[in-house]
Amino acid sequence: MTSTDTPSTVRRLAAIAVLDVVGYSRMMAEDEEATYAAFVAHRNAIDPVLLNHGCRIVKGTGDGVLVEVPSAVEAVRAAIEVQELMAERNASAPEGRRMQLRIGINLGDIIVDEDGDVHGDGVNIAVRLEGEAHPGGVCISDVVHKQVQGRVDASFSDGGSVAVKNIPAPVHVWKTESSTQPAMSPDVERGTYTAIVAVFPFDEMSGDENQRYFVDGITEDLITALSRYPDLRVIARNSTFAYRGRVGDVRAVARELDATHVVEGSVRRAGDQVRVSAQLIEAESGHHIWAERYDRDLADVFEVQDEIVTEIGTHIHPAIERVEGEKRARADPADLDAWDLLLRSRWQYHTNTREGCEEAIRLAELAVERDPSFALAHAGLVAYWVTAGFNRWHIGERRATEEIARHAFIAQELDPHDAVSMSLAAIAYAFARDFEQAEDLSKRAVALAPYDPSVLLSVGAVAYWVGDHDRGVQHLTKAWQLAVHEPWRYHLATNLAFAHYMARRYEAAAAWSELGLAASDYLQIRAISAATYAQLGRMDEAQRHLAHLTADNPDQTASDFLRTNTFKRQEDIDHWKDGLIKAGMPE
Repeated sequence: MTSTDTPSTVRRLAAIAVLDVVGYSRMMAEDEEATYAAFVAHRNAIDPVLLNHGCRIVKGTGDGVLVEVPSAVEAVRAAIEVQELMAERNASAPEGRRMQLRIGINLGDIIVDEDGDVHGDGVNIAVRLEGEAHPGGVCISDVVHKQVQGRVDASFSDGGSVAVKNIPAPVHVWKTESSTQPAMSPDVERGTYTAIVAVFPFDEMSGDENQRYFVDGITEDLITALSRYPDLRVIARNSTFAYRGRVGDVRAVARELDATHVVEGSVRRAGDQVRVSAQLIEAESGHHIWAERYDRDLADVFEVQDEIVTEIGTHIHPAIERVEGEKRARADPADLDAWDLLLRSRWQYHTNTREGCEEAIRLAELAVERDPSFALAHAGLVAYWVTAGFNRWHIGERRATEEIARHAFIAQELDPHDAVSMSLAAIAYAFARDFEQAEDLSKRAVALAPYDPSVLLSVGAVAYWVGDHDRGVQHLTKAWQLAVHEPWRYHLATNLAFAHYMARRYEAAAAWSELGLAASDYLQIRAISAATYAQLGRMDEAQRHLAHLTADNPDQTASDFLRTNTFKRQEDIDHWKDGLIKAGMPE
């Protein structure tokens, strides 16, 4: 610590990157709500890219972002990837909604205060360099250029020396041109969907709030059914459910979710009769494209949902017509009570509490008792037990791994073409160390539902468990971008921390672990945080996390902790164990 520092501040060398929207004030003046909503959607796509490069997001600046990065190389790589992503997003967006970023990067001495904010000339220069960048481009200082020359896949032109406000000497800068063409990789599917659909929670019109679980169940099943179309990207359940009762201007909300089409509806249930109304709206114009009402006996409820999906699909894009004939018929449970029980279990599960999870398991098991062939109930039990196991919630005397395997295999056997069941079975096979079968099911599941975040979570986990760390990061990052309001989103942060750790990208692992810990404090996030900081040599932080990890079991050893693991490669197991030992856990 220097004489200018105080006990509450830290001085260190770091790269600072500043991202800012070109012409944001003008765009806000023209359409404030649409501009803000579009920026929120872009941030949701950009932030995981920054985290994957080990960036610490210091703060949002209204129309931009300021981040700290441990190395100049990773800062520039992140900036280039962000600009490529923005070029891709702008290419598929209506002209009036396109946004371009300028990015400035500097490497220098900074001061970090007790709130995590950054100060000093190193920061001020980065802020000024952002203004020197071309729209869609990156401007870096000469000290950054010397660090990254020959180490990043980007060309910089010499911008000469520029005067920087409040800095005595001119700063030598280097610039990229505007990024207009996204870098495409054969390993990454981008822009393959016809439409982005947001299904908002249907209104309960019976006047009985006790039926809310029933109405929400219909909405969820519609989201699931639409997600099976590979040409559609369907916004995740909790992203749309977060707007219950406050949708207001459909166009503004759709912009915030990046949706091109919106589905709204209502359900009125009276005795054995149900009326389902639904409408499809074009988000940009607000025009109603299609509407229909269905009056049915409850015994026909699955047929009603399939009819709605067929109608919506036909109007969204003609290409979907070719897959409609291949849609499998959804099994109708022999006893409607079993379906009711499943909907009630989902309601409990989404409380995201131990008590809710335990009650969800109880209700789903009752559904299975009443209809053992109910594949959706078995799939629900897999999800519930995975959550229980992940959080180390002890429910009775049963072992989560055994319950996961049992119900996953039954669900897969009963419904072999369902993507969610398939991805959950992949998890079960990985637990059983049958990695060949796990990989096969993972690939089939993601081909069926490439935009279902729950599928991508399972598939991404299996990928890094078998040693394909980068593929795991790709799937998990996409899931993070899709699952904006999912209560289990912290699982994605944890898995991304593990995937980066196994790839020995410790700064990125630390960024994701801290994000996961901010959302939920549990065993696995403490474990990966301890191992990550130990590998970085930041022992105070490593031991702080280890103390939480071993609070209930101070005699636990690394061998004990890893007795049950899902990693295929011995080198990954050894690497995981090495981090725990370095953090201070006995071997």
